[in-house]
Amino acid sequence: GELSSLLQSHAPRSQPSKQALSSKVASGGAITEIQENYIVVNGRGFSRYGAQTALLGSYGSEQHLTAWIPPHLSFTKQPEDAWLADNTIFGPAVWIETSQESRFDVDLSITAIPAVEIVAGLDLNSSDSRKFYLKNIRLASMFKLVQALNTPEFEANRTYMQEQMDRPRIVTAVWILIEGDEAHSSFCSGGSLALKVLKKDVMSVSGHDCDMKTWSFSPDSVMAYESAKIKFNKD
Repeated sequence: GELSSLLQSHAPRSQPSKQALSSKVASGGAITEIQENYIVVNGRGFSRYGAQTALLGSYGSEQHLTAWIPPHLSFTKQPEDAWLADNTIFGPAVWIETSQESRFDVDLSITAIPAVEIVAGLDLNSSDSRKFYLKNIRLASMFKLVQALNTPEFEANRTYMQEQMDRPRIVTAVWILIEGDEAHSSFCSGGSLALKVLKKDVMSVSGHDCDMKTWSFSPDSVMAYESAKIKFNKD
């Protein structure tokens, strides 16, 4: 069968605490809540569950007999380049306060991608390696993704999703952890992106008309993601 639509879902949009809200106002940052299974950015929830196994375009099943918000997913399949072609953009960057770093339960200094590996013309002396931020990469159009998934080339993928997977979902946005300073966080803001799967669990990012090198990331650097439920036409 063919996909009919993708339904977006988010983690809970809970109210930030007074302490978190004060931190946001003082710093200009936008992470207002960090929980074990989700974060809240600008009032919108993004899942952390299984984030370090997720790439943009990865898909998997909701875990059996669960009703979690956000859904608990088991990612079993990697994305295809054709699903991402001419359909990826950078979103905002959000800053991680020093007081928030331990809430992620990972060593950020080991997990983060150094900004000097991403931003063209940046050297170690011009980047503050003591700061961390999350950079959003997302699909620009759900409609284009559905069109790509419905091509004859991916009939086997659709059959697998429909017949072998339980409530399949696909990753439509990721938050990548980067080590660097605020002055260089808006790289490639006016250019175009190209994402490709290099090998298992590694994705390359290149740009056109922007001040960015070609770089790569793995799910280890994904701190949170957004997913959409895959819906099929009824036969």
